Amino acid sequence: MREVALDDIEALAVGAWILGTGGGGSPYLGLLNMRRLYAEGRRVSLISPLDLVDEDWVAVVSNMGAPLVGQERLADSRNVARAVEIQQGLLGAEFRAVMSLEIGGGNGIQPLMAAAHLGVPVVDADTMGRAYPERK
Repeated sequence: MREVALDDIEALAVGAWILGTGGGGSPYLGLLNMRRLYAEGRRVSLISPLDLVDEDWVAVVSNMGAPLVGQERLADSRNVARAVEIQQGLLGAEFRAVMSLEIGGGNGIQPLMAAAHLGVPVVDADTMGRAYPERK
């Protein structure tokens, strides 16, 4: 597991915008949320999918709907974490980590916001087959 630096999140936001090719909205508002969370002292860590065991639960975090609505009605980053907490309560299980639905647009940053509030790592993967960029 490795801690994600704010510079990495800045690079992720740019990469998500490019890889999203205009779909899924802008990662900018998520980036602003992450800057605030890091200023408050919260941190996010990445975990490899290989570090998970078969019994681990992972929450796939995303938004749905028209991206423009998200720009008109700014979302509180705690909402995405609250959705994960509600799901844990319904399942009666704790999530080991969260992960992204997709790298593009706003959804590329969503799991980082949840992880910052929940204190769980983000899996270095997404359900569409593209992983977070790594700095060598």
